[in-house]
Amino acid sequence: MIDIIPPNLLALLIGPFIYFFYRKSLNYLALFTALLTFFIITQLDPGIYGGFKILDYEFLIKVDKLSLFFAYVFSLIGFIGLLYALHVEDRLQISAGLLYMACAVGVAFAYDWLSYYLFWEGLAVFAVLLVISARTREAYFSSIRYILVHAVSGLSLLLGILFLWYYQGITTVENLRSLSYSLPYFLILFAFVINAAVPPLNAWLPDAYPNSTIYGSVFLSAFTTKSAVYALVRVFPGEYILAIAGAIMAFYGVVYATLENNPRRLLSYHIISQVGFMVCGAGLGSTLALNGASAHAFAHIIYKGLLFMSAGAVIFATGLERIHLLGGFAKKNPWIALYFFVGALSISGVPLTSGFVSKGITIYASTLIHRPFEYILMELASIGTFFSIVLKMGYYIFFGKEGSYEIKPLPWNMHLAMIIASLLCILIGIFPGIYYQFLPYPIHYEPYTYQHTIGVISLFSCVALVFFAVRSYIAPKPKINLDTDWFYITLGKQIYRGLHRILEPIEYKYVGEFYKPLVDRFLVAIRNLLCAFNDGLLFSLNRSLPESIYIFSQKKARIFDGNLIKYIQIFVLAIIFFYLLGLISS
Repeated sequence: MIDIIPPNLLALLIGPFIYFFYRKSLNYLALFTALLTFFIITQLDPGIYGGFKILDYEFLIKVDKLSLFFAYVFSLIGFIGLLYALHVEDRLQISAGLLYMACAVGVAFAYDWLSYYLFWEGLAVFAVLLVISARTREAYFSSIRYILVHAVSGLSLLLGILFLWYYQGITTVENLRSLSYSLPYFLILFAFVINAAVPPLNAWLPDAYPNSTIYGSVFLSAFTTKSAVYALVRVFPGEYILAIAGAIMAFYGVVYATLENNPRRLLSYHIISQVGFMVCGAGLGSTLALNGASAHAFAHIIYKGLLFMSAGAVIFATGLERIHLLGGFAKKNPWIALYFFVGALSISGVPLTSGFVSKGITIYASTLIHRPFEYILMELASIGTFFSIVLKMGYYIFFGKEGSYEIKPLPWNMHLAMIIASLLCILIGIFPGIYYQFLPYPIHYEPYTYQHTIGVISLFSCVALVFFAVRSYIAPKPKINLDTDWFYITLGKQIYRGLHRILEPIEYKYVGEFYKPLVDRFLVAIRNLLCAFNDGLLFSLNRSLPESIYIFSQKKARIFDGNLIKYIQIFVLAIIFFYLLGLISS
């Protein structure tokens, strides 16, 4: 018996329908489906429910405050992203975006490992389709690299699940800390770490996300990494190595973002940095830190979506995607500048924004349990975020020296999507008490203390003074920055060459000698078969076919002998015959 209809079922059904029967009006159906999914989620009651049952295997759904919190924001950003892309006439982007959202919601509610794995793999499939939808050479190769990395993640997760089933009898998605440092523990953790883009397993993210369309980037920024954060909070809370890795990750992403000239690639590195705060919170493991990871994931999905939409709007309006080619954009379209700075101040954690009331939770939690290493790196990452997004990206795109470019107007739906995201960033920052009520665990945290507020304002003011003092030396330049993918490529080439040197002589000396008699026998058999075919069937045809053709031509010559009187007689007899046949039948 089905206890509950999966909240993402409608989106899973509508997505393929839109793709196969696409017309532009179906964009509104996708938008309505995302909104209805959000409404369905708000009506769910906590509990564990049976979903579908196939071959005595029951798919389970778990509804609790943690799954609801992530499902809310997954469906919400799905709606905003589809609104942003409402004017686009592309079946692949619209259907893949809707199905991508459905898989993220599925990951949040899946309580059995099989359905969890299926939705996890669905995230990779539809992310690849969104990258491919750009239909460029760069997007194609990025999608191939994305597939390779996430195939490793999926395989690792599958092996971990199989080991859990076979050796531990565990079939439900639950806290695995009791199995610490066992093989399935490491396999599943490794899969989650890949999807969270923890360095050095992060190169796939800044490689793929900027090469998607400006609409696909909005979806990509929201689902894969935050689904991994949800998984870490659910399955690996308090894992010590995650706290250290997350703190390093937060700082690492900021360093690379500061060097970037491509706005979407810069924002992609900031995904790595901000997810680092969440991974660190999951690793710290206290109730406050887990709330911090969850709260920051929610806020991050909204403000990072807003930043990608703002950057996409600039690219849409100008056709340019290099910071050094832009400048003075605020004069030409102040509204996009306003949307951008709402998102930029939010990601930096400025008071009265969502980032201020979410990011500070994890930082404060690290001080309560005396983790100075994590605290220092997260504070440095916060400084770098303000420096690279608000100051560097904001100044050189929207102010600074005006670039020589023309702009085109934006569709109304793009404006509306950015307005909704901007309002959410501000409302969460102004009313944190309401926001905290939805967090998965009880929380006792006050963001607007005098010390915290003045400290943040003072720190960012100093950073701004430093930026304006050195801005002429750090202007964006047209260059490419190497990431850990360089090591993958270099190491891969060396491994290939080494294996080639070792295996090539072995292949010729041993493998070749082993297969040579088999190949010779096979070729002899083929030769004998062809000879028999030639001597048998072809030879008989060669003898009988000309004789048959000659006999047929002789018979034909007797009828068509060129006698005109004979032809007229046959024609008259045929007319009489058909006339009499008609009289008889009537």
